[in-house]
Order: sequence, then structure tokens, then C-alpha cells
Amino acid sequence: MDPVRYVGALLLVGGLLAVAIWLLKKLRLSSAAGSGKALEIISHASLGTREKLVVVRFGSRKVLLGVTPSAISRLAAEPLDEEEPPERRSRTEP
Repeated sequence: MDPVRYVGALLLVGGLLAVAIWLLKKLRLSSAAGSGKALEIISHASLGTREKLVVVRFGSRKVLLGVTPSAISRLAAEPLDEEEPPERRSRTEP
């Protein structure tokens, strides 16, 4: 096969792959935006190289999860407060 045709075919396949990935990302973002964000990561803290704590909002609850390479464990859950207590607000807010 001619080297010019070979490089051209590689560029064509790479371009098609890039377009396909871009389209998949756009479709995934638009479907997630329409779902009302039922699941949202509120905060996370690293405990080691592969372990962390994650606080997620799921429906009307906050859930604390422990995440390791082999498991995800629910450590605590509480109802979601619409308005956080004053001690949790940042000091820059009035």
C-alpha cells in the first residue's frame, strides 16, 4: 500500500473516531441535564492513594460513601437540608 494512502486512511479513521467520541459526550450530557441531576457529588476527601470518602446527594438525602478499589460502602445517610445551618456556610456570605 502506498504510504500516502496509508497515512490518509489513518487520519480518516482517527477523525471519525474523534467525531464519534464528541457525539457520545454531547448525547450523554444532554440526557443527564434532562434527568434533573438525581445524583450529585457534593464533596470528596482522599484517604490514601486509592481510598476516599465521598458525600453524594441522592434524591432528598446526603449519603457518605467509603470508596476503595474493591468496594463502595455506605457509611452514613441523612436527609438533605434545603438551607444549611449558619456554621456550615462560608464566611464570605452575608
